[in-house]
Amino acid sequence: MNLDSALKLAIAGLCALGAGGAHAHTVWLERTGQASGEFRMQFGGHGGKLEHFEAERLQSVAAFDSQGGTLQVARVVDADGVLLRIDGGTPALIAAHYDNGIHTRTPQGPSVLQPMNEVPGATRASHAVKYHKTILGWSAFTARALGQPFEVVPLESSAPRASQPFRVKVLLDGRPVPGVRLGHGEEGGKSAPMTDEQGIATFTPVPGLNKLWAGKRLAVEGEPRYTELSYEYVLGFYAD
Repeated sequence: MNLDSALKLAIAGLCALGAGGAHAHTVWLERTGQASGEFRMQFGGHGGKLEHFEAERLQSVAAFDSQGGTLQVARVVDADGVLLRIDGGTPALIAAHYDNGIHTRTPQGPSVLQPMNEVPGATRASHAVKYHKTILGWSAFTARALGQPFEVVPLESSAPRASQPFRVKVLLDGRPVPGVRLGHGEEGGKSAPMTDEQGIATFTPVPGLNKLWAGKRLAVEGEPRYTELSYEYVLGFYAD
């Protein structure tokens, strides 16, 4: 089974910019501390603030060992959101896809969570889609692209070190994307590193959990529901 098939067959169950700040959020995973294969999905907005999210918008989750073998993923929805339990081996990489819906700018100004063709007078709408990858064990496999539509791929197979340059490549449908800024957390500022013509940029990790952010907006024509596809990505990893 190839990686793309594994992602599609994994237990269904997880990039934002656009019409309003309500959907400028990211998703990522954190260890719970309760079990080695247990992770909590987090959803946050500006300033690192955690927020509640709709579990049914989690489209897919896939877990792999260091050789690229697929692992079992169980998803538990509770009062705190979504808990993931990985079984069948030690997870080296967990990938996720989350759809945050279509946000339409109304003629009055505020955005609503509805397709543009259902909002009278609306002319702008953004479909906010988020992809995520958590790397827990570094190997040649974790430095390969999974085939996510929008993806951040490490160029090194060894674990990043805090304060040491770390190169990544940003891909859109498998092709390098120039001009994409990277950031720590939910957003990248004007001074953040930007991908070059080969889609490559250098990121400087900090100690502990890193959430490398990347985002891309794409204008869409001929789609009655929205005028923009908004991708947002978080690559999560730990650095010493």
